[in-house]
Amino acid sequence: MNKRGAKLTSYDTFKKSLEYNKVCLVKLYEYKLHEINTNDIKTITDLLKQAFLNLRVMESKRKIVGVSKALHFLLPDLIMPIDNKYTMTAYYGYNKYSNNPEQEFNIFKEIFNKTIEISNRLQLTSTDVDGHQWNTSVPKLIDNAIIGLLNSGVEEIKALFKIN
Repeated sequence: MNKRGAKLTSYDTFKKSLEYNKVCLVKLYEYKLHEINTNDIKTITDLLKQAFLNLRVMESKRKIVGVSKALHFLLPDLIMPIDNKYTMTAYYGYNKYSNNPEQEFNIFKEIFNKTIEISNRLQLTSTDVDGHQWNTSVPKLIDNAIIGLLNSGVEEIKALFKIN
């Protein structure tokens, strides 16, 4: 962060937004990506929407990268970090962009739901995580796979991650 025009918000602003979202974040902390029950998706999505729209991470209007990375740090077993170079390319084939927070949340939600599908399809569990280097959680395993696959240049594998 704070590179290439992206600027973090002030510490006080970020801290206040964390305090404002504390109850929501504590509830979300109970969930793990690889253990999500279909009945819990609506509750999780509603809580994520509240956190996504109210966390103040970046100075810019664009929220998805900064908020997803903050949420991954706060909720490492639930949220995969999103970036423009790898995640957006893997899921959409390009950097899907919106300046509208509601639209950005919809993109975030699509990626989150697809990440649940990937976790379920691969039957990932906490035993797949070794806690070393980048293999710290199931969401991070999926993120690592996306980076590795995109760097491999294999077009067929890239298509597996696209939502549309």
